[in-house]
Amino acid sequence: MYPRTLEYISVLIIVSLLFPSLLQARPDGGRLPEEETAAATEDLTQKEAPVFGGVSVSADLVGAIMKVMNSDYSQMEVAARLNFKEKYFPVFELGYGESDKEGTETGNTYKTQAPYFRIGMDYNFTKKWQTGNRLYVGIRYAFTSFKYDVSSPGFADPVWNVEVPFVFNGLSANSHWGEVVFGLETRIWGIFHLGWNVRYKMRMSHSEAPESPPWYIPGFGKNGNSCLGGTFNIIFDI
Repeated sequence: MYPRTLEYISVLIIVSLLFPSLLQARPDGGRLPEEETAAATEDLTQKEAPVFGGVSVSADLVGAIMKVMNSDYSQMEVAARLNFKEKYFPVFELGYGESDKEGTETGNTYKTQAPYFRIGMDYNFTKKWQTGNRLYVGIRYAFTSFKYDVSSPGFADPVWNVEVPFVFNGLSANSHWGEVVFGLETRIWGIFHLGWNVRYKMRMSHSEAPESPPWYIPGFGKNGNSCLGGTFNIIFDI
């Protein structure tokens, strides 16, 4: 059984190797389907993209879902993007982040709501630009300035034996950070696209009130030196 099986496998391998060379040309001189596909692919890659390909606007669905699910924080954002040569995409992103969190064990609360913005550039690696599908990497510079409230149930003063509240409202902070973006985008129909991306965020500079650090930074995420994020976008060419 095994020698016969090995014989079949050997024949299949030999035929698969020889078959393309045996069918390289047809007597009538016409193109093979494989050649037609290759020619069409070559036409797609060689046709020059316009210098200015238009403007697109987009909105992130992840933040909307977080808002509906009453997450500890959420951020709604929209973006506008220019298209140059189907390779270079300057982009401006504007968002609004908010948080209303209460610790289940400690009873501490944190509240904030503020806008943020990002500006940057994406580079598309896809050669078949007519398809509308894109694979890209990008960079962003981001900034937010915000106020926040923190409070806790308080603590007992050991000297005076009274409850001392811990409540601070209107504390100020601002943060600058950079992002490295990797994303995919596909055309669904006409001017309508869907896309997603992941982002690695790195804090560049940050200032906060000495009374208490912020728990959440609008547009960045939980307070820290770095974090991961992402968006799922609906995109329209205009």
